[in-house]
Parts: sequence; structure tokens; C-alpha cells
Amino acid sequence: MHFIVTGAAGFIGSNLCEFLLDIGSDVIGIDNFNDFYNPKVKEYNVKDFVGHTNFSLYRCDILDKKALDQVFRAQKDLGALVHLAAWPGVTRSFDTPGVYVRNNLEATVNLLEMCRKYGVNNFIFASTSSVYGNSPAPFVETMSTDFPLAPYPATKKACEVMLYTYAKAYGINVSVLRIFNPNGKRLRPDLAIPKLVKSCLYGYEFPMYWNNQTAAQSKRDYCYVNHIFDSIVHLAKKPYPYEIFNMGNSSPVSLVQLIETVETVVGKKVKIIQKPPRPGEMNVTYANIEKAKKMAGYNPSTSISQLVEIYYQWFLQQDEWYQKLTEV
Repeated sequence: MHFIVTGAAGFIGSNLCEFLLDIGSDVIGIDNFNDFYNPKVKEYNVKDFVGHTNFSLYRCDILDKKALDQVFRAQKDLGALVHLAAWPGVTRSFDTPGVYVRNNLEATVNLLEMCRKYGVNNFIFASTSSVYGNSPAPFVETMSTDFPLAPYPATKKACEVMLYTYAKAYGINVSVLRIFNPNGKRLRPDLAIPKLVKSCLYGYEFPMYWNNQTAAQSKRDYCYVNHIFDSIVHLAKKPYPYEIFNMGNSSPVSLVQLIETVETVVGKKVKIIQKPPRPGEMNVTYANIEKAKKMAGYNPSTSISQLVEIYYQWFLQQDEWYQKLTEV
């Protein structure tokens, strides 16, 4: 099966490309290698498969309609588009909301137009658990998502609505994946587990935006990206007209538990520095995943200790410059 993957050089995208290539799929990757974080890291992410015979990499911006049209026009027999490219980050989205609107919503519309024009009839979209805001946990797909706490999830919500419109108007099959704290190899260097591991190994400061009490109450539902990839393949083969699926682990972990887990795996202590609270932070993310298990072939089975171990063992095998990177 042929796939187009946007954001192919990012954390989730590079892992998905590798996963799809390993099962014999043809993959067309699109990425603009922007500087949201160090582009050198993105080059590093794709180095192991960039020369694969079944992989084509297009270095273009999905805001560039002409370049995007050239990519789609050159393809044949496309099975599914997996749209992962986005400007992420709840806190950072307050600084440049217009950038998030353009790179998330406008870019998604560009891709939908390409799908409509070139007959790509299966659109799999990476949304975020942040669309739920501070709704009561666990989160169910039928809950209201009208109250996001930051511009980033607001743009993702807007994309979901636009996808629904195109699904109804043009018959494009759409699967929306609301992803809860994904983890695996090649984690973005600005995320919690890489920062915690480096704090243990090199004494880097780990910023704590919660006090001792709220750190025990703040919980995140960490999930393993490879389980999400199983569902992506399932949905590529069996698309739905329009469905939303939670992709979590249904087992939220507090920040205190996460720190203790990393310390146990690494065998050293985290160096914590207290910081003021950040705007837009959700108190808890907690996915009800029954729908995804029934309809999307989703079967998460990886614990938080296993997730940390997977990342840590991979991290130890990487180049020294990558391990000690501080600028993101």
C-alpha cells in the first residue's frame, strides 16, 4: 500500500515511515525541516531510511500550494494520507497564534484540496488530547471539545471541523486520531522524558512547572506510538466516512510517578528546578479507548516503565552530540 506522510522527519512521522517501510509499504514523506526545533535533529531522524528504495522524501512546505501540487501530481495509486505535520506545543502557541493557524489549519485545508483534486480518498489526521481542555476524565470521543485552553488545540479542533466538512461535501474518508502523550524512539528533545533522562545522566536542570502537590495530581496518559501505527494501517485498509478515535493508554501517570520511573530506569536522580505555572496546561489527560479498540484495531499494551526503557535504551545508542543536545 502507498502512503503519504506529512511531518515525515518529526518524532511520530519518522517512526511511522520506518514502521511502514518495515511492513513493505511505499512511503512518500513530506517535511519542510523547519526550525520549531533543531533541524539537525530532523535530519538525524530520517538518516537510517532516507535512501530506502520504497521511500521518497520531498522537502517542501505544505503551505506552498505549487510545491504540494507537484508532489501529488507525481504520485500514482495513493492509498492514504497520514497528516502529522503541525506546529505543536500548548504554551508556545500563545506567543505566535497566527503561526499555528497558518501551519495547522491552513495547511490542512491545502492537503484536503490536494486530496479532492487527485482522488486521495483516505485522510488520517493526527489531532491532540488537548482539544478536551479540562473536561472530566476519562475523555470520550463524544464529549464537547468547544473549550480548548490554548491556541494550539484550538487549531486542531478547527481542523477536525474542516475535515468533517470535506468528508461530507466530497466523500473523503476521514479518521481523526486524538493522540495522548505519544512516546517511543526519536522523541522530540523538548518533551518530558528526554529532558528527564538528560537531567539524570548529565545533571541538566529539569524545569518543574508544578508544586509538590499539583505534580502528584497532574497526570498524563502516555502511549506507545507503535500501537498507534497498528491502527493507522488498520484504518488505511478499512476507512470510515468520518470517525474520531482516542489514542491513549487509559492509564494516566502523575509527573511524580514519571520522574520516579525515569530515575529507576536510569539509576540516577533528576535535578529539578522550580518554575512558575504555565498557561494552557491541562490538569489530567485520560483516554477512554474502547471505541478505538473496537473499530480501529487499537491494542495498547506498553506500561510507562516499558516506554521509558524503550526510549532510554535507544537513546544510549545515539551519537554524543545528539545525547547532549541542550538547544531545541
